[in-house]
Amino acid sequence: MSFFMSVGRHESYERHGAKYPITPSGIADAWLSGPILEEQSAPVDVIYTSPLPRAKATAVARGMSIGCLNIIISEALHENAVPLDVLKFQKQTLSEAEAAGIKHIHLVTHQPVVSILGGSYSVPPGSIYLYKGESWQDIMQRRAEIMSLPSVERLLYVLQFEKPEAFDRMSVRYAGLTALAQEHGGSFESLLSAYAASNPKMIAAQRFSGRSR
Repeated sequence: MSFFMSVGRHESYERHGAKYPITPSGIADAWLSGPILEEQSAPVDVIYTSPLPRAKATAVARGMSIGCLNIIISEALHENAVPLDVLKFQKQTLSEAEAAGIKHIHLVTHQPVVSILGGSYSVPPGSIYLYKGESWQDIMQRRAEIMSLPSVERLLYVLQFEKPEAFDRMSVRYAGLTALAQEHGGSFESLLSAYAASNPKMIAAQRFSGRSR
């Protein structure tokens, strides 16, 4: 049996500052990244998030996309959290997960906290680190296998061409919905446009100008 702790930075936002939420494209990425994350691991049981708007918006969009509305706000995931408080939070949270029989917890936070928990010191918005262990103790003591999940654009490309069965499952999940992708072109738009051409009722992409991410 495997246990998972996924730690992700919030999605993109337009301006720096604690009060700003994520952009429309950030919401779309958060919505898409939930099912992709679960394809790489296991269903998420609980989501912990920083209290800042951009993290909470990411957590809500991602949670709604996978049907996980068990979202808990924690000051220990704030971008200015003290490292010792972050590590205490991790220890307590993993201990509670073990006692409750939880298999996967997801944390939505900021670059400084991601690095404290063992991730990179340079984390693009929306990136997720996935820790897999045979027990919660393995993850706590950093004996876990670590996978770095890249951007949604790259993950969709990989799923389509390397894991078509996973891509097909996502197609069924989003059947009947329309996705609007805000991009300046590139692989993501090309992928969605190509998919829309063959499945117009499932997903559609529209290119339009806007702020760069």
